[in-house]
Amino acid sequence: MTILGAFRGRFSTASPAESGSTSSPAAGDADVLPFAGYDRLDRREVLDNLHSHSQVELEAVESYERSHQQREPVLDKLRFMRQSEPLAGYDALSVDDIVAAIEDADLPKIKKVRGYERKFANRPGLLDEVDRVRRRRLEAERGSESASPMPAYQPMSASAEAAASRRGDRADRPAPE
Repeated sequence: MTILGAFRGRFSTASPAESGSTSSPAAGDADVLPFAGYDRLDRREVLDNLHSHSQVELEAVESYERSHQQREPVLDKLRFMRQSEPLAGYDALSVDDIVAAIEDADLPKIKKVRGYERKFANRPGLLDEVDRVRRRRLEAERGSESASPMPAYQPMSASAEAAASRRGDRADRPAPE
């Protein structure tokens, strides 16, 4: 059984034999509920529940919603939430799989993973690992750009005194006669 097949079986209310259909909600069958109990949820409950679903499930919700109730707030939220996964099959990957996948990723890919994770699952342990990989990648890129360290911090007063010294208008010098 594939992961997608497991999702289909988990969230449909009728088996394909009972409904007479072999297509899945993701395939565009608008009469199949996107997940169990969807038709009993009011607008607020649907909106509060959307964040816990994968992109495949959100696609099924959108299809069902467009063909049935057409609730504008729900469709607006779906437009906000629907986006491509940062890694193929991201929603079905474990934390360890995601961390392994981003170990060699470039910074834009790491940024996409972090943004997607914060928007949907928001798993603190995974976000910590993504930040760790990101910091390590930034340090590696900085190290390869220049071997010289960043200049030390100097307060503004130090630079103002140095500029005054170069101009020759220091207050402790006696005025020429």
